[in-house]
Amino acid sequence: MNNAIKIMSFSEYRNLPGVNFSSLKHIAESPLAYQWYLTQPAEPTPAMLFGTAVHCAILEPEQFDQRYAVRPEGLDLRRAADKQYWAELSAGKIALTQADAEKIAAMREGLYRNPEIRRLLEAPGTFEATIQWTGPGGRLCKGRLDKYLDDGTIFGLKTTTKFDQRQFQSAAWQMFYHAQWAWYYWGIGELGLPRGEEMYEAVVQTSGPFDAAIYAVTEPIIEVGRVEYEGWLRTLTQCERTGEWPGRYPDIVEFLPPKWAQDSELGIDYFVNQAGGML
Repeated sequence: MNNAIKIMSFSEYRNLPGVNFSSLKHIAESPLAYQWYLTQPAEPTPAMLFGTAVHCAILEPEQFDQRYAVRPEGLDLRRAADKQYWAELSAGKIALTQADAEKIAAMREGLYRNPEIRRLLEAPGTFEATIQWTGPGGRLCKGRLDKYLDDGTIFGLKTTTKFDQRQFQSAAWQMFYHAQWAWYYWGIGELGLPRGEEMYEAVVQTSGPFDAAIYAVTEPIIEVGRVEYEGWLRTLTQCERTGEWPGRYPDIVEFLPPKWAQDSELGIDYFVNQAGGML
């Protein structure tokens, strides 16, 4: 394994100095949102916690039983013996229901059912690979790749409720996946490590039939993502220099009618008159 690639727990990664993508992307909303996220981090949602469990089961299966405890069916926590048994079984672990465990197993099976995903999962490489590099102005940056293959391929894994190609691509764009891919691609390049011309992102359904797909992320997509994160970094630098962290709408905003009102055959005047001058 290359010395630039680090293996560490997520808590160790979180404490590692440097700007990470999950924080930086909040500047897309506003510098104020970025500052709020840093000082008031949101609690993980149930969907996020489940996604983390899926990642562990797929990317670090040897760690799964150490981190998670599956509550056996039929266990009645109203009974003292069952309650004591479960307390011992789950001590220091994250609790999962039997249904969650079965769903995770089905998602894993769905991923390995796809031959291209199986090939990338089984290829030599490093799972949960941490990288740290220096960006413009000496700024430390960091990232945690789902998998970095020995041949330089960057591989990612996402769970989704929107498996249809058009729906997933739309949702992915809104969540700035393209900028995240570019962020990792940049970091690998800054460290002088080999990187493929394409990156790959595996996507698996969170409900039956637990289908899975693999997306190739090409250079034009990475380039658009690069423009995004570079703009965010410039904004971050300016805010740090001035000490000002403006919100999303710092200036007066002109109120405009919603698109459905503009597009209505009745015309915008109808809605204005019906509401007494208000939409």
